[in-house]
Amino acid sequence: MHDPLINRSLLLAGLIVLGPALSACNTVEGAGEDVESVGDAVSEAGEEAGEEIGEEAGEID
Repeated sequence: MHDPLINRSLLLAGLIVLGPALSACNTVEGAGEDVESVGDAVSEAGEEAGEEIGEEAGEID
């Protein structure tokens, strides 16, 4: 059996999570820029982590 209260709670939680994300991207171009900025941040974090690991291992001065 499906509990209507649980279904409504899940729907409400989904709207709360997705609402700000959807309102921030007014256009497809805006959504693309958002995805690009996330990709850039992940790339930078990966490079920094790699440098720190190399320094700890004594490979990079």
